[in-house]
Amino acid sequence: MWEIVAIRYGQATLPRSVLFHHYGAYDEPDAPQDMAYYVYVLRSDERTLLVDTGFRPETVARRPGRSGIVELPDALARLGIDARSIDEIIVTHFHWDHTGNLHRFPGAGLVVPEAEAAFWSTPVARHAPFWSHVESDDVELLLSAQREGRARTTGADETVAPGIRAITVGGHSPGQQVLVVDTARGPVVLTSDAVHLYEELELGRPFGIVVDLREMYAAYELVRGLEADGALVVPGHDPEVTRRFPSVGGDAGSFAFRIA
Repeated sequence: MWEIVAIRYGQATLPRSVLFHHYGAYDEPDAPQDMAYYVYVLRSDERTLLVDTGFRPETVARRPGRSGIVELPDALARLGIDARSIDEIIVTHFHWDHTGNLHRFPGAGLVVPEAEAAFWSTPVARHAPFWSHVESDDVELLLSAQREGRARTTGADETVAPGIRAITVGGHSPGQQVLVVDTARGPVVLTSDAVHLYEELELGRPFGIVVDLREMYAAYELVRGLEADGALVVPGHDPEVTRRFPSVGGDAGSFAFRIA
């Protein structure tokens, strides 16, 4: 069984017309939409893992409308976690806001989706509609780690650690994956960017950054099926998560929330 803590390390306010794919099709006025950025800590009796590593301050400074709340090393320290105790990091996909602090954990093993690593190593990935969503240094670190044997890749659907299942769904990114984590409250689905906001899932509204629209809709159906089977679904960027789940309190109470 795993405990899950969500660290809200960043925030953004962006137009809905930017965030949702073909927003004009809904015949609704544009409006600002708040977003949250999360990293997850998974803890069992034996291990502490990270799911993604957030963005770097120098990276987010180049992207209007977004800002940091807490830097990851400081967040971990305020949670009483020694960064050196993290032996593995699960990377859900290669976008800039999920890979920015990997260099801070040189001793940790990496788990990456095979389809994601394969795509970002191809020439077509260098085209701006794709490459603008990643940081070159982070991609090179991930691909180098794979070549050196520090990173292991996951297939379509497999167990990456006891009680943690990784499912590759694509859609938002070529190898986007979701995690199903066994906890004391039952299975929890960390959707990462397969579902950014509760609204996406509830209304079937695809996000604006999409590689394959059909795969994105299929991911929604998969997540809905997991929810129907009793899993708790946690979207990857919804500020509502901080209202639906309790703060951990203490020195980390303003940014860390207990999912399970």
